[in-house]
Amino acid sequence: MSVWDLVAVVVTVCVIITMTVLLLLLVQLVSVLRDLRSAANRLAEDALPAVDNLKETVDNADVELERLHGVIGAAEEVSRNLRSVGRKSARVTSAPLIKVKAVAAGLKSATTRIKRG
Repeated sequence: MSVWDLVAVVVTVCVIITMTVLLLLLVQLVSVLRDLRSAANRLAEDALPAVDNLKETVDNADVELERLHGVIGAAEEVSRNLRSVGRKSARVTSAPLIKVKAVAAGLKSATTRIKRG
């Protein structure tokens, strides 16, 4: 056996070992990719209904917010009307009330003067 024959055998053995290692790594990579595909499919099966439910919930919340906006607008209008009614009633009742108090004070003063003589 010559040196070149020995080199050819060593190179052949090294190539066979390297190819075996690469083949094992490729088999593991294919296994990991299958698991990843399976996980992606499960995620798609679980996530899509969840996203649909979330969209439905957001739509319902939007409808409820619109209703709440209407209720708040109505409450603000009622509040403005009550303030207006309060101001008008104060204006309407204050003048007669002042007059009644003045008449009562005058009657009281007159009765005390009549009693004194």
